Amino acid sequence: MVQGVAHNLGFGKSILNNESFMKGDYSTAFIPDFYPDGYFGDVLDNEQMKVVALAAHQLKNVFIGYNGSQSSDERVVYVTVIGQNADMPDHDWKVERSAVDASKFTITNIESNESTVVDLSSFDYEHNSLIKLQADGAMGHQTFQLLSSDNDIKFDFYFEGGKVETRVYDEA
Repeated sequence: MVQGVAHNLGFGKSILNNESFMKGDYSTAFIPDFYPDGYFGDVLDNEQMKVVALAAHQLKNVFIGYNGSQSSDERVVYVTVIGQNADMPDHDWKVERSAVDASKFTITNIESNESTVVDLSSFDYEHNSLIKLQADGAMGHQTFQLLSSDNDIKFDFYFEGGKVETRVYDEA
């Protein structure tokens, strides 16, 4: 599988968003001080996990033959975003397309039961690895990469500078 060109944009963004770096309080030991074990991607916040959950939902439906179409057969999907390090718990999401407006999705955090309605204006899955989605609000325009998939359950993404693992289950 061709995975595309590797880059360090996520690492650069992480450095630019580092509080000490922004204050100008750093030295030539900045990287060993702040990234002693290397850089494996920043920990995703809830909004970023919603993006990943929505992309995993769409890919699940592509892989089971609904092609992200606005089919009424499309499944409700449960997505687990695997913790990015040993100290971080997994996060479970329910993603459901509206029966009334096919561009609207409800993304629910299973633990807190908080829901967000997202208007997905476009979703493209290109070259068996490139994902582009455009949604309203904080989600905005996102481009990221599918690194691997095992059957239609495990999807691994390269997103925000690091690998993000998911497990996807439907109601069937």
